[in-house]
Amino acid sequence: MGIRALFLALAIASLAPIPAAAQYPAKTVKIIVGTSPGGSPDVFARLIAQKMSESWGPVVIENRIGANGNIAAEMVSKSAPDGYTAYVCDSAIWAINPHLYAKVPYRPLEDFAGITTISTLPTFLTVHPSVPATTYAEFIAYAKKNPGKLAYASAGNGSIHHITTELFKSLAGISMVHVPYKGMGQAGPALIAGDVQVAFSSYTAMAQYAKAGKVRILASADGKRTPALPDIPTIAELGIPGFDMASMLGALVPAGVPRAIIERLNAGVVAAVASPEVNAKIAGFGVRIGTSTPEQFDALMRAEYDKYAKLVKLSGAKLD
Repeated sequence: MGIRALFLALAIASLAPIPAAAQYPAKTVKIIVGTSPGGSPDVFARLIAQKMSESWGPVVIENRIGANGNIAAEMVSKSAPDGYTAYVCDSAIWAINPHLYAKVPYRPLEDFAGITTISTLPTFLTVHPSVPATTYAEFIAYAKKNPGKLAYASAGNGSIHHITTELFKSLAGISMVHVPYKGMGQAGPALIAGDVQVAFSSYTAMAQYAKAGKVRILASADGKRTPALPDIPTIAELGIPGFDMASMLGALVPAGVPRAIIERLNAGVVAAVASPEVNAKIAGFGVRIGTSTPEQFDALMRAEYDKYAKLVKLSGAKLD
């Protein structure tokens, strides 16, 4: 190749576009959250975004509330697959809602790609002190002797709290009346006030009230004991083998995002979760922290989709 030809080739090469993955991130990354500010997905997403912003540039949170996360999920599924829109959500999106609603505006296994899991969010069987039971066994005995007398709160029709309690009722052979609220921000205070007598709730929402004797935490719906709460037994241990209704929290992007960008996002989120300050704050919520590779998360979504197809049907819950 002559000198002129060589210079011409170099000039043409310098004009060729740089792959998007090599430039990423070149602008603000937006993380969508389908719950209201203050809930666990929102708090965790904000902690992660703040940490990532230190080295990535702006990473911001946008709350798109409604329909148990379906509104946010639809928005993300239709976003450009460029890695600048992600979704931090719980397993209702890929495991529960598709079986609970007659139709959802997205395809859970086709329209998303996993970035990483973040944590497992256990809920705990919690009762008002007016219920004459200080143990799980006493609660079951009382509920069986008083069918329909107890009312339980949930974060709304189709929420993980609703599905968990309906399944629990079915397997434990008890009857309770469902009182749906608009989020646990309303359901928790209703339990504390005694407007309802039972709820599956997070430990952080109930910890201070349990210490003050305003509620009693009897058991965990998680399949494993929570490391931060080793003295609280699981329902699986106490009477319903295999009961495991913990909600998984994870980060997703629209399908079609280049693998190199997914891997970059995975590294960023995993590093943020592993940082001492973020890790300590998330662990303080009484959760089991656990990140993954994108491939592991994709496999988990498929497995949970199949698992909850059976559990939602067994619970009897259904929404139009």
